Amino acid sequence: MNRHSKKDANHDELVAVFERLGCTVAQMHACGVAGFPDIAVGAIGRTWLVELKNPQSAYGRAGLNENQSAFARDWRGGKVYTACTENDVIALVQHWRRAA
Repeated sequence: MNRHSKKDANHDELVAVFERLGCTVAQMHACGVAGFPDIAVGAIGRTWLVELKNPQSAYGRAGLNENQSAFARDWRGGKVYTACTENDVIALVQHWRRAA
C-alpha cells in the first residue's frame, strides 16, 4: 500500500456517520486511481464521491493534494465533496436529501 492509499485517522468514524444516516458506503481509498476520492456514498438513489480529510493532521488541514485536485477538476461526473468532521457528514447528507 503506498502513501496515497492510506486511510485518514478519522476515516472509519466518518464512514460510520454516513452509515448511521442510512447511506451505503464503498471504500475507494485504495482503488489505484490517482486522486480518486476515498469513498463513494449511496443515498436516495444517487451516488456521490467524497474525499475524507482529517483536520487533526497537517496533511488533512492542507486540503486536497495535487492528484485529488486534478481528479476533482477533470471528473465529468458530479461534484467531488470533502468531509472532515461528523458535522460535515451530517450537513452533506441533509443537503443531498433537500436537493432530491
